[in-house]
Amino acid sequence: MRAQSTAAATAFLLFLVSAPAAAQITAGTDPLDVARMHMEQGQGFYLQGRFDEAAAEFELAHEAQHFSAFLFNAGVAYENAGHLAHAILLFEHYLEAEPQATDEDEVRARIAHLRERVAARAAEAAASASTALDTHEGGPDTSSEGAVTQEITAEASPPPTALPEDFKSLVNVRTEPSGATVRIVSDAGVVIDTGSAPVTQTLEAGRYHITIDHPDFNRAETNIDVEPGHVYLIQINLSQGEFLGYLRVVSDPPGASVYVDDHDAGARGVTPFEGPARVGAHHVWVERAGYETIEQDVDVQLGRDAEAEVALVRASIGRIRVIGNVRGAQIFIDDVESGAIPWEGELRSGMHNVRIIAPDMKPWEQGVEIARGQLTPVRARLRPSPGRGGAYVTGVFTGIVLAGAITMTVLANEWGNQLAVERSHGTLASDDPRIDQGFGFSVAQYGGYGLAGILLGVTIYYAVYDDLPPSEATVLEPRDWAVLPMFDPSTGLAGLAAGGRF
Repeated sequence: MRAQSTAAATAFLLFLVSAPAAAQITAGTDPLDVARMHMEQGQGFYLQGRFDEAAAEFELAHEAQHFSAFLFNAGVAYENAGHLAHAILLFEHYLEAEPQATDEDEVRARIAHLRERVAARAAEAAASASTALDTHEGGPDTSSEGAVTQEITAEASPPPTALPEDFKSLVNVRTEPSGATVRIVSDAGVVIDTGSAPVTQTLEAGRYHITIDHPDFNRAETNIDVEPGHVYLIQINLSQGEFLGYLRVVSDPPGASVYVDDHDAGARGVTPFEGPARVGAHHVWVERAGYETIEQDVDVQLGRDAEAEVALVRASIGRIRVIGNVRGAQIFIDDVESGAIPWEGELRSGMHNVRIIAPDMKPWEQGVEIARGQLTPVRARLRPSPGRGGAYVTGVFTGIVLAGAITMTVLANEWGNQLAVERSHGTLASDDPRIDQGFGFSVAQYGGYGLAGILLGVTIYYAVYDDLPPSEATVLEPRDWAVLPMFDPSTGLAGLAAGGRF
């Protein structure tokens, strides 16, 4: 009976561990990080009363890293789920993996108690089955086909308010450089482990003293308070004599630069960010182009991850970048000269009037909406102004013809006056050649005025005629911009510029 239960439990355990573990562990992932992830997930399930799922997560943690703490915690979860046979199996595996466990007597007593519960429930089930067979028409069925085999389970426990005190924890100690001697001593003075770093040890809840010795560095030591059911990663840089924890910074959206303690020292990385940090308080800046800077204080504790989660908010300003086919064309923003193509600048968000002008080119002007915290690209295509050479030529000819017509008018008037005086005195001969010349002057003046009018019309036509389309520009969709280093040769000053791809 026990062999059947053990085989069934083993098959159940393998079913839970094999396929999911392969899906979770990917190439290049630190197995200890994977184990810690499953451990934390199992804690959450346990506190929700989802004991089967908690046990499965603890087993996945053991699949990633074969440490006895995960086996024990899985056994506790199965016990609370009512799967007593599975709990017994996991506790036995725990003792096999931890032959010198300090709580060996307590665990063996726990196994014995669970076996008593399994036997009692088996007896109850057998008695119930016997009664049912006796009352069955035709008497009891003694054939092998009538035998019923079932797993004996107990009623699951209600959801707990906290992790049990006997949950095991895992402490991993790493040194830089590696190979230092690590000694872990309980608060009662019992030496738990001594080994060469990195050292990983299953520990019960309580306070421990950790000592690290290396022949080339001074001794380093610290105390750590271990809580039930956690994975502690402890790292120390022996050259600096500092114990390090892990700082995690995540942002929405990701890709923000992370600065720690000294902003001028430059970014430590981008979100999602994870890296070692000395134990203690830290000031963190999270910056992303187009968003307001977020500052936050974070306390890094020994062996525990400190995590900062920030939700970035778009900045109240935006940027505009203007490029075009005429380099050096002047750009006016809200009637203020702002630069020349190509140009990029910062503006408050909202609508702005943009005007672009260049010699011998048609101007372009339009309202452009500047988005909060984003770059708005503008591509301008200026077209040439129409040629006015024809207007100038016809204008000159118009002036010459008009001047000639005016001259003819003056001469015709003078000769007409003279002929009129002589005609009134009776001294004008009918064949006087001046009569024909005066007539010619009169015809010439009217012809000149007519020709001047025609030339003036041609001049006006050439002055206003335009066979080219107007200048135009395309305002592209706003997009995020990236902060890039820049150097202004006109001032010799370095700084930052923001730009985007378009």
